Amino acid sequence: MKLQQNISKTLIYSFLFAVGGCPTIAMWIVSGQTDDQDILISAFMSVTILLACIILPIILIQNVFILIKKNSVALEDKIKPLAILYLVLNILCLVYWLMYYFKLI
Repeated sequence: MKLQQNISKTLIYSFLFAVGGCPTIAMWIVSGQTDDQDILISAFMSVTILLACIILPIILIQNVFILIKKNSVALEDKIKPLAILYLVLNILCLVYWLMYYFKLI
C-alpha cells in the first residue's frame, strides 16, 4: 500500500498523539486539581483511561476515513494542516513530560 506524504504523516502523528496525548492531557487535568501523590496517581490512571476511551476511537475513525480516501489528491492538500497540528501537539506533549521529569514544572 503506497500512501501520499501528508496522509502518511497524519496517520503516524495522530497515532502518536493518541498514545502520548491522553496521558499528557490527563496529567494536566489531575495536577491542577491536587498535590497529594497518592490521589494524583490514581486519578491520573483513571482520567488517562477515560480520555483514551474518547480520543482513541475518534482518531481511529479519522484514520480509517483517511485510508479509504488515500488516493485523493484533494484530500492530500487539505490534510497538511492536520498533520502539522498533530506534530505540534506531539512536540508539546514531549516538552511537558521532559519538564515534568526534570522537575521544571
